[in-house]
Amino acid sequence: MQEPPVPVYPPPYKPPEMKVLYFIAFIFGFVVAVSLSVYYYTEFVWFDSVGYGEVFLTYLKYTLAFFFLEFLIFFIPLLLTNVAIRKVTLEFHGEPLKIPHLLDFGIAVFAALTVKNYWSSTLFYFNSSEFGLTDPIFGLDASFYTFQMPFIKILLGSLLAAVLISLTIAVFAYMYAFRWVKSLEEFKEIFPGSGFLHLSVLVTTSFILSALLVFISRFEIVHSEHGLISGASYVDVNVLSPSLLFLSAMVLLSGIFAGYLVAKRRVERVFQVIGVLFVIAILLTFVAPFFVQKFIVEPSELSYEEKYIAYSINYTLFAYNLHDVKLQKFEYKDDVNYTDVLEAKETIDNIRIWDHRPIVDVFRQLQQIRTYYVIKDVDVDRYRINDSYVQLLLAARELSTENLPSRAQTWLNKHLIYTHGYGIVASPVNKVSKEGLPEFYIYDIPPEGLIEIERPEIYYGELTDDYVVVNTLQEEFDYPKGDVNFFTKYAGDGGIKLDYMKRVLFSFRFGDVNLILSNYITDDSRLMMHRDIVERVSTIMPFFVYDDDPYVAVIDGEIWWVIDAYSILQNFPYSAEVGGFNYMQNPVKVFVNAYNGSVRFYVVQEDAYVRVLEKALPGLFLKNMPEEFRKHIRYPRDCFEVQAHVYSTYHMKDVTAFYNREDVWAVAKEKYEDKVIEVEPYYVTLAIEDKPEFVLILPLTPVNRDNMIAWMAARCDEKYGELIIYEFPKGELIYGPMQIEARIDQDSELSKLFTLWNQAGSRVIRGNLLVVPINNSVLYVEPVYLRGESAKIPELRLVIVVQDEELATGTNLYEALDNLFKAEKPTEKPTPEKPAETEEQKLEILKEYYGKLVEAAKSGDWETFGEMLKKIGEVLGYKEQ
Repeated sequence: MQEPPVPVYPPPYKPPEMKVLYFIAFIFGFVVAVSLSVYYYTEFVWFDSVGYGEVFLTYLKYTLAFFFLEFLIFFIPLLLTNVAIRKVTLEFHGEPLKIPHLLDFGIAVFAALTVKNYWSSTLFYFNSSEFGLTDPIFGLDASFYTFQMPFIKILLGSLLAAVLISLTIAVFAYMYAFRWVKSLEEFKEIFPGSGFLHLSVLVTTSFILSALLVFISRFEIVHSEHGLISGASYVDVNVLSPSLLFLSAMVLLSGIFAGYLVAKRRVERVFQVIGVLFVIAILLTFVAPFFVQKFIVEPSELSYEEKYIAYSINYTLFAYNLHDVKLQKFEYKDDVNYTDVLEAKETIDNIRIWDHRPIVDVFRQLQQIRTYYVIKDVDVDRYRINDSYVQLLLAARELSTENLPSRAQTWLNKHLIYTHGYGIVASPVNKVSKEGLPEFYIYDIPPEGLIEIERPEIYYGELTDDYVVVNTLQEEFDYPKGDVNFFTKYAGDGGIKLDYMKRVLFSFRFGDVNLILSNYITDDSRLMMHRDIVERVSTIMPFFVYDDDPYVAVIDGEIWWVIDAYSILQNFPYSAEVGGFNYMQNPVKVFVNAYNGSVRFYVVQEDAYVRVLEKALPGLFLKNMPEEFRKHIRYPRDCFEVQAHVYSTYHMKDVTAFYNREDVWAVAKEKYEDKVIEVEPYYVTLAIEDKPEFVLILPLTPVNRDNMIAWMAARCDEKYGELIIYEFPKGELIYGPMQIEARIDQDSELSKLFTLWNQAGSRVIRGNLLVVPINNSVLYVEPVYLRGESAKIPELRLVIVVQDEELATGTNLYEALDNLFKAEKPTEKPTPEKPAETEEQKLEILKEYYGKLVEAAKSGDWETFGEMLKKIGEVLGYKEQ
């Protein structure tokens, strides 16, 4: 009898020669290591040059700790799986299946790199600070959801990913090692028990980690969105949360059972367990909540959701710093008289008739001076000038080497010669010349005007993207004067002092060999980098979201940039979501010196987010802001706009009113040029209490209606950050901006004038319609600009003033007000001649006449101005011939 043929097994797997692979990996790793070392060292040198070296080392500590933690999370399961695969294949083949450990290392490094940007979760977890606000569902402080849970989820997710990758590698490795097996039954007979045990451990571990993730997901119901409710609803708390708890237990038990099935060689049954688990999950997390919501909650929704709506209101107001808003009734009067206007002189003097959008074109045309200078935008601030509280429009004159002629864009010009911008431009918000152009309080190069600037050079700004080297043998271009260019040498302590080794390192970092080869650079030279101010502060402190519209301020003769920093969170409990986040505060003001690049972080309104960073980075934040700096902080418009949108709905603290949306507000709309847009928040000077102060305001209307219902104010001076809502009487009609715009459109004289101007090769630009509260009434002011089609210089041609039913116009604000109150304006009695016998009496008379002369100049009353000038001359002994 012939014996059956012996089955021929394929030869065991033999790995390829690894020397070449290891050599390539070594070279690649060496290049990466050198590049990273150069980058991190040069970055540390820069941090140290601005006084934040310890901050960099703290970041490096948390970054490396998180990277190595993630690396170990992936590497250990992969390594153990590799060892198990070798032992199992050795047991059967007599020769192990050797998967290179380099593959384990590479996968672990790659996986750790993919999540490296989440390193900050480690910092927030280990320095967590409580909000002092406990959620009503699980009894946990809000810090658990914002600072702790993200780190826990990342760890569990990474562990699960590592186990699943290990399981996938194990399955494919065993399939390859036993590729000659014809069926699953044959595989189960010949596959070693140790292999089944290995797979069993991996399957069970993956189920356990999945169960933990399901358990953790229960806590996410407190920051879910339902349209009506932000946060957990009745169904979430009473159906979904218990379902997730039960499901996590089911996943855990299923994992143990699945592991048992694999160990007992009943692998196919695992897929049945997963299928049953999937059906249960669908029933528990989708079907059951849907049926309860549809057939139980919705028919009596308010009674079921009442307390959850209350949670949503309270937590949303807290998250957006609206829980302490002051509510005041605005006792509206339907008229403003001339006396009211006189009493509100500082408010009237600071009504902004120059819109920041058209005036930027005026600044560019009149004050950019040269093509390489750029005025990016214009911002509003206030200054004390000649004992008057004056609002100014300010803009920095920055330098852009991109605007140099193409042949002049050499390395020397871009990095050593054209290094800085020069000076700022400033204009009062309400002054206009006879030509319809603004008056300048700071102008020209070198800067002249009413505010002294000792250091006009701007080395750091919004347009300074590239590095420069200063204090070299090549003098820097300073400013042009006529046909002559003036040059200078940097005299500050900004930048990194270069020695030869640092020149080599920064040359490697920037990929620029000129740093080494240039003969102009010496050991006393300084390299300036991270010169874009927003990028500069976000490099030092990357955990805030920074306002994209910094503004300049002149403080003690120096130019400083002021940037608002926002603490933004996405998982604050029970808070409404706006633009992808549900928590927003403005706790920090950042000041950047335009000359030496020094950066200061001042805390103005502390919250838990800042307390975490203060704990992690001691000494970075400053508390005592100097008075000269405090005079120039202002409430940020972006934050205020978000708060206004949130408060428009969440001012309804009564649950029933909120549910029925009985009193929803909206930001008022206006017409700008040819478009209807939402009114931008704008700064005015108002007497909130006893003296005029800088205030950011915004008018509000009922939703889908145009009449005004309230106006919102944010104080910027002594009581910085205080929010006030002035609510108009609900039974009275107070015109909103769009209704005033309609009044202007319907005015026959204005309509004819606008049509004429638009047909004469010009374009009419209607600026912001300002709603200015005056003595319990409202004054509406709209500037009108005219811009020629061939020119880009808008000219202020008309100011429209509306009060109640009256509308008047003028070439400037004062003329428009004179025309509005012409009937009420008292006729001034002739100033009586006063005998002047002594020098003291003459001085008193001169003071009186001079005061009236100044008032007449401000109001445009040139007749009175001439009369007072004549009388001053008479007192001084000058007689008309």
